[in-house]
Amino acid sequence: MVSSRNENFRLTTQTIDAVSEICVQTLTEAEADKKDIIRLRLSLEEILGVWLGSLSGALVRVESGKTFGRPFLKVSVEGPAMDAWDNEALILSSHMLSQAGLSFTYSYKNGKNCLVCNPKKKKSSMGQVAWLFGAVFLAAFLGAAARRFPTMQTAALSVTEPLFNMILGALRAVSSPLVFLAVCCGIVSIGDLTVVGRVGKKLILRMVAGTFVLGAVMALAGSLLFPVATEAGNKISGNYSEIYQMVLDIVPSDIISPFLNGNALQLVFLGICVGAALLILGERVSAAQNTLMQVNDAVQFLMSVLGKIIPLFVFLSLFNLILSDYDSGFSSVFKVFVIVVPGCFILTLFYVFVAAVRLKVSPGLLMKKMLPTYLIALTTASSAAALATNLETCVKELGIPKKVADFAIPLGQVLYKPGFVVGLFTLALCMAESYGIPITPLFLFMSVLTVGLLSMALPPIPGGALSVFTVLFAQLGIPEGALALAVAVNAILDFFMTAAGVACLQVQVALAANGVEMLDKNRLKRSVS
Repeated sequence: MVSSRNENFRLTTQTIDAVSEICVQTLTEAEADKKDIIRLRLSLEEILGVWLGSLSGALVRVESGKTFGRPFLKVSVEGPAMDAWDNEALILSSHMLSQAGLSFTYSYKNGKNCLVCNPKKKKSSMGQVAWLFGAVFLAAFLGAAARRFPTMQTAALSVTEPLFNMILGALRAVSSPLVFLAVCCGIVSIGDLTVVGRVGKKLILRMVAGTFVLGAVMALAGSLLFPVATEAGNKISGNYSEIYQMVLDIVPSDIISPFLNGNALQLVFLGICVGAALLILGERVSAAQNTLMQVNDAVQFLMSVLGKIIPLFVFLSLFNLILSDYDSGFSSVFKVFVIVVPGCFILTLFYVFVAAVRLKVSPGLLMKKMLPTYLIALTTASSAAALATNLETCVKELGIPKKVADFAIPLGQVLYKPGFVVGLFTLALCMAESYGIPITPLFLFMSVLTVGLLSMALPPIPGGALSVFTVLFAQLGIPEGALALAVAVNAILDFFMTAAGVACLQVQVALAANGVEMLDKNRLKRSVS
């Protein structure tokens, strides 16, 4: 139970210690993860330390408690505006980490610099998996029972179908703005790339290129593993004409229809345009940037609330599927696991060996150094849980400069998810095959483009994957019934996809640092410390 506090101090060195102790007490009462508590305490102490130089003696107010059942910690300091993220040393505590609940959110109002944190209670990834498995087994049991009694089957569908449609409608309403805001705010959060010089630009180019190259490889693999509809003659040329038209259609005719239709490509295009405009204009549109971030926080909160009823959504969808057509949709689930799990391991090993060759280091030594971070991501399905170990490994073991790691790892965890490219692409192909949707060259091209963009727009919140599946399947014409199967399968695959993404990110950052001669190769090649 989080205690209600409202205490006043004067900003001094001793005050910083006292405020940080209150921070630890509040986060401990909120049952936050121990690593998050340490990270947030250090972040708060760094910010207050920077402010001490200009705001020494200013009034500091510390508040804590609950708002609508959500614990909060708020620290406000009176004085002129001093953006907490303007200081290079604090770049780790950016909006990208704030969106994941791993840092303080800064704002300035009523003459006060405010830092607010809504700590998340430590949760086991297996808990969500257990609920999903329970929903699957309950749907299978009740569905099989209801099929034996036609009257019961009709009555059950009359209740579950409207409820399923209501939840699906709520997901559609939130998913489109969520994808747009995730892209837009992600670009705005990048800030000034001159903080890390050329390595920042190089890294972003590597991540974007790597995402779409991997998508192309998955399309090639998909054409070998799945039956591709290749009609002869004019039909094939027609397909490529459709591809060209689809590229042109990325630019929407108006600003409303992409949100109404859930057009993923147009949503991402709008997000990129608006985000880039806000980033270029900078301080001239700071109010618009802050408003956008606040709207993004509100929409992410709504999706996180919807994320809590994912097991109910899975139950309703599978129950309806069993009652309508018992065999439809299940035939390709095993194929998903057979492709994605080995695919994630192969992807990780490929990146490690490429890095070993280019950096002239032993593959065994490189894997040994990367293993602790990989295992944390594999066992928690959370890149946030692996963040502290990830940063430590990059700096102490891989020889990446701290200022580069502090910028690149949080940024990469938001934008670069190669494991999810493998998973999303495979799920799209398997669900299309299961529901009889032709896998044509146009379908493969659209999948590469859509999966690549959505993997970078995947929000780091509970239910984020569900929002992406909703938009992806709508874009590719896959029936809504596939959503429940995709979510249930994703709950297991998430462990492997996250681990692969974390490992590949470490390699990308190391190669980007090496490309601008900032990598400490002596540290990289020495034995594990």
